[in-house]
Amino acid sequence: MEQQAQYDEISLRELIEILLRQRKLIIGVTLICLIGAFVISFFVLDPVYEAKAVLMASSMNNKLRQQEEGVKGLLDVMAQYPEMSVETYKEQINNPHVLQQTIDELNLEKINITRRDLKNMIELGTIKDTNLINIKIKYTDKKVATDIANTIAKKFTEFVSKNAQTQYAKSSDFMKQQLVLEKKNLDSVLLEYKEYLSQPKGKEELQKEVDSKLELITRYKTDLVNAQIEEKKLSAALSVAEKALTSTPDKITLIKTLSDDPYFAQIIKDKTGKDAVELYTVQITTEEINQAYITLKTQIDRLKIELAKTVSEKNNLKNLVESTQKELEQLQVDLAEKQHEEQTIMQKVEVAQKTYDAFLEKYEETRIAKSSAIGDATISIVSPAVVPLEPVGPKKMLNMAIAGVLGIMIGVFLAFFKEYWKNSAVTNKGVS
Repeated sequence: MEQQAQYDEISLRELIEILLRQRKLIIGVTLICLIGAFVISFFVLDPVYEAKAVLMASSMNNKLRQQEEGVKGLLDVMAQYPEMSVETYKEQINNPHVLQQTIDELNLEKINITRRDLKNMIELGTIKDTNLINIKIKYTDKKVATDIANTIAKKFTEFVSKNAQTQYAKSSDFMKQQLVLEKKNLDSVLLEYKEYLSQPKGKEELQKEVDSKLELITRYKTDLVNAQIEEKKLSAALSVAEKALTSTPDKITLIKTLSDDPYFAQIIKDKTGKDAVELYTVQITTEEINQAYITLKTQIDRLKIELAKTVSEKNNLKNLVESTQKELEQLQVDLAEKQHEEQTIMQKVEVAQKTYDAFLEKYEETRIAKSSAIGDATISIVSPAVVPLEPVGPKKMLNMAIAGVLGIMIGVFLAFFKEYWKNSAVTNKGVS
């Protein structure tokens, strides 16, 4: 351990001694680097200016929804411009079309700036938690840098607006073509509905017939119940009358005196010549028809007639109920078919109308969107570039610091290399 420490101490001492012996070399190299950096930074390199324009991006679909909120906005993907994020806008700024338009407008070809050069001059950035995009242009001419930044910002908004209008033009053309087809479909369905309404025995008429049959069958059933009750009453009355008739004789025997029949007494007096007083005491036995029997008989006959009439009426009512019930069932079947047919047609009409209205609304929306400045609504210049006052490069002090550090490193390397070369030469000579 002691030998190792001594070896390390000797090695470190030797290194320091080498640096001290070669200090002039190190200082000289460092001074040369510093002087070179000074000359280049202050006299060779042109000053570089930075112009910055700031764009603000927003969602096109959200913007349109706010504008068209009264008409529900654009609901179909076909009628929407693709969703554009801040990063998407940022990547599109370097679009060759935008770059070429900038070159053409500013005549940058005269100063030998190509699309590649222009792209390399552009520095894009976004501000965290915002929808702002920075366009920075660095160039030796501050006026040119400012013009390039502003022109790129302007051409990019025009590019976005043109693309959006192209997209909405395609959507509008599609909507217009589809609108014609949907109008034909709607007219066809409406014609079918009119033909349905012109058919005999429509739904309303069948409904009235069903209601009428229901009222009629209700009345028949009520009359049938009354007839059944009346039949029971008549049957009961007939049974009582027939029972009473069996216990009532059809004739009755009467014992009378001639005084009860003056006319008959006068006849006998004329024939016998007897005194009327004597005749009045004479008793006569007679048979007469029993009026109670006759009354019961008449009542029974009347009850039988009424019962037969009631039974006939009951049977007739039963037949009427059955026939009316069948007619009602058939009418209900016809009504159900009509209702189903009407419901089917009405659904077709409703769907066709809603589809037509939807396409008409979207056609109007895309037509308005096509003619509006969509790009200005979604990407706008919030801070145009102004002519910079001070250059941002070259960074002279930074260049000097780097040159100083680099000179020291090169000087140290040369010092060690020179010492190594000297020692290795002495060693080789001693060995020889």
